[in-house]
Amino acid sequence: MSPPLKTILSSSEKSVRLLAVVLFTLGSTLPFVYALTRLKYVTGWSAWQAICEFNTVYGGMDALKFTLLEAVASSLLTVLIGLPVAWCLSRYKWKRIRMLRALIAVPFVTPSIVAAMGFLSLIRQDGVLTKIGIDLRLETGIVGWFADASGWNHPGHFLALIIAHAWFNLSLMIRFVEPTLSSLDPAWEEQLSMLPQGKSRIARMKYLWIPVIGPAVFCAAALSFLFSFTSFALVKWMTPTSHTLESLMAEAGSSAGIVGYRIDSSELIYSVALVQFVILLLTLWITSLLQKKYSQRLSLLSEQGVRKHHGTPSVAAHIVIFFGVMFTLLPFISVFLSSLQVRNISEGSVERNWTLDGWRTAWDGDMSTMGVAEAMSNSIIYAVCTLLIALPLGWILASTIFKLEQNGWSKTSKLLDLACMLPLAVSALMVGLGVLLGGLRWYPEMFGWFLLPVYPHVLLTVPFVVRVMLPAYHSLDPAFSEQCQMLNLSPLRSWYHGKLMFLRGPAVVAGSLTLAFSLGEFGASWLLVRSGNWDTLSIVVDQLMSRPNFDPLIHTTAMAAATMLMLLTFTLFILAERFRAHDDRSGF
Repeated sequence: MSPPLKTILSSSEKSVRLLAVVLFTLGSTLPFVYALTRLKYVTGWSAWQAICEFNTVYGGMDALKFTLLEAVASSLLTVLIGLPVAWCLSRYKWKRIRMLRALIAVPFVTPSIVAAMGFLSLIRQDGVLTKIGIDLRLETGIVGWFADASGWNHPGHFLALIIAHAWFNLSLMIRFVEPTLSSLDPAWEEQLSMLPQGKSRIARMKYLWIPVIGPAVFCAAALSFLFSFTSFALVKWMTPTSHTLESLMAEAGSSAGIVGYRIDSSELIYSVALVQFVILLLTLWITSLLQKKYSQRLSLLSEQGVRKHHGTPSVAAHIVIFFGVMFTLLPFISVFLSSLQVRNISEGSVERNWTLDGWRTAWDGDMSTMGVAEAMSNSIIYAVCTLLIALPLGWILASTIFKLEQNGWSKTSKLLDLACMLPLAVSALMVGLGVLLGGLRWYPEMFGWFLLPVYPHVLLTVPFVVRVMLPAYHSLDPAFSEQCQMLNLSPLRSWYHGKLMFLRGPAVVAGSLTLAFSLGEFGASWLLVRSGNWDTLSIVVDQLMSRPNFDPLIHTTAMAAATMLMLLTFTLFILAERFRAHDDRSGF
């Protein structure tokens, strides 16, 4: 007698879940392990020795100090800018609230190389900031005076970097803090103000606001620290005279892992990679704890079932939101306008002439740079292949975590959830280095594969798929599954009607974000495909900006390529926002 269909499907489901967990775990850990093994073989150091020798590797300690400084400063600035915006969005009733949220969230899905180009355009010699006396690039005027007075080398570069990071991470503050404030019953504040402990604003801050929004703020700040710590493109172009751990590894990565050649490079990569991994793993652990507190606090507030506001926005609220939107849009506008302007230097002054020559050159390419059409084709192929793997894999992992939670395996589910975030703990560049160095040891022929970049892209996008799909699973009403059982539907139809119909929106959001992140990925691609016929749009932009600037069309052509990449990601982001639930609280 053959087993019933339900039993077969249940067994197959367990096998699929186990296969997904094994594949992702091995796929995310093996490149890193292989890379460390090769570096250990080349250097003769143990892992502990590599960490202990960190202060001896060239530039390691200076890079660590600068990385920690810029990451902490970027996180603080993100909070200072993002908290007032989140406060005003949540406390008042706004027309077109979804559009406002979407505009402010755009930077997070913007390719890092596009963000770098946007801020470079703003701080250029004849840019907006320079015209009002703030020269962050050449550091003349008040910035130069401050540098001379303080003895600080290149404060303008540092300030430009942390502003760019705050711009990039602004949406994290909105996504985490705004739902918390929106779910708070205004009656709580009114009741507290009538008590002795709530008479003053400081007291209400101590007894109400910090306990309520504290976990959300710290969670967003921790994630901002994480993404700023691993930033590469922005650091590469905003602070060319300073190194972070990420940019230091990028500089030495191509010469590491080769037996008998540049042992100092292998020592640097080995030591820096382990120190960075330890710091990021600690940050990720702290973030997971903060996310747990945030989820608990948000669930408590959501039980009140309120989403009340304090009436129409005040003048101050309008000003805050206006500056928040302008802060978000200016780099995009600057990139687009720069793609239509060609520099013309005459008699010591710089003029900009309006033309489409940059777009024509970008589209066709030249003898040294691939055209936008071909690079876009490569980017789309990589993105689609990434989507076909990352979306189902992340979906299965999210459902597995949810299933473990339901069955009382809370510790196992937390461990798997943390494992899904591991690629974020090794950074995009380190994932690329893992593939590069691990591949050299394991199977060197893989570097002839056209689709090799898909591997790191999948590893880097799966965590975001999990983070989008897991809250969606938590929001499912168990009653629908029970009704499917009462109707005696088959397991496949029960899954379709009880789960898939309600998860389509989050799946579209996760898929759109996967495509956008893959299209804009820079760190891993910079190591694996920066030469040859595999160049992506982000790599082409970097290549163009790296060429000598004597050709007046170079800057314009790079901006045209960046604009094309920006438009692609914008389209995907609009699609994601179209299907995002009004009360989505995934954080991304």
